[in-house]
Amino acid sequence: MYPGDGVRRSAARRVTEQVESIAQGVAQRVIDLVVESLDMNALIAQIDLNAVLARVDLNEVVDRIDLNQIVDQLDVNRLMARVDINQIVSQIDIEALVKNTDLGAIMVSSSSSLATEAVDQGRSHAVSMDDTLARWVSKIRRNHTGRAEPPELPNPPEEP
Repeated sequence: MYPGDGVRRSAARRVTEQVESIAQGVAQRVIDLVVESLDMNALIAQIDLNAVLARVDLNEVVDRIDLNQIVDQLDVNRLMARVDINQIVSQIDIEALVKNTDLGAIMVSSSSSLATEAVDQGRSHAVSMDDTLARWVSKIRRNHTGRAEPPELPNPPEEP
């Protein structure tokens, strides 16, 4: 290494830094001028959107969508006002619906519950009539002790 090499390197480094700084400033100014002079509509018109969209992964885009946020913004009443219920109902195949429905099971279930209700109603009326008859008999016999107690069971259940 020669004695003047360190000074030369230091001077070259300072000059290089200054030149790089000037070049960066010039490049930034040139870029600004080019961007300002561009006609964005003409540039966009030259872009093939089909080619751009072909490169887009739609699954990735859909994964980023928050459906709950979209649903929260929906006006359900306004949406339902636009639905034509008559058109929906007209598309229902009633015959297929009836074929796929087990009407026999529905009728048995319905009739058995009706029969159960009828029996319960009959029992309720019988108890009511029994009470009424007991009061009449008590009045006819002039029995002021009130209603007779129910008869004893033949084998009374053991108390626990």
